[in-house]
Amino acid sequence: MSKKAKKKGLVTIPINQNTNNDNSDILIIKLLIVGDPGVGKSNFIYRYTKDQFSDNSLSSVGFESNSKEIDITDKKVIVQLWDSAGEDKFKSITKNLFSRVQGIIIVYDITNKKSFLSVSNWIKLINEENNNIPYVLAGNKCDLQKERVVQEEEGKQFSLDNNIDFLETSAKEGLNIMECINNFVKKIVNSENFVRNVSFSLQDQSFERNTINKIEKCC
Repeated sequence: MSKKAKKKGLVTIPINQNTNNDNSDILIIKLLIVGDPGVGKSNFIYRYTKDQFSDNSLSSVGFESNSKEIDITDKKVIVQLWDSAGEDKFKSITKNLFSRVQGIIIVYDITNKKSFLSVSNWIKLINEENNNIPYVLAGNKCDLQKERVVQEEEGKQFSLDNNIDFLETSAKEGLNIMECINNFVKKIVNSENFVRNVSFSLQDQSFERNTINKIEKCC
């Protein structure tokens, strides 16, 4: 993301990165990553899509996406991950995306209790907007064991109470990032509602323009 884009509160949103538009057998799964600022959402995405990590990663301003092609059984799948800003001023825009993606990954930071307590609020926002969309939970930064304030058992119990899948992850070390996302994508592809989900497309350029316009007005 360029410095110029950061100042304007804008990012480039590459639609269908690495896709072959002539190949109708390729499925596109769009996932939104949400969570409080500083939980590691950008590095979570970069580790999955680029196998990269940056200690100097800045909090996201607005929205951006990165993509990765994977194989699920006999299908080619483009996994498009949308990184959302966690600040309150962006939440109304983030809510608009809940019905425009096929799944949501809620991320918290195991060294930040507040980010874990906020998970309930994120679930509430999601269900208010679209109570049919699947979501999973990731407790990020599990490499920072000495700074841990949220125990793994707390995450497991929360996931059991709310009937959602859960993994602790480390974007820095790459721990469970692939498993978290790939297992979620497989679940979506194999779901009964998958045909309905595929019928919606984020490739509509008006969606991209409207999202950017809202970010400009917001900030």
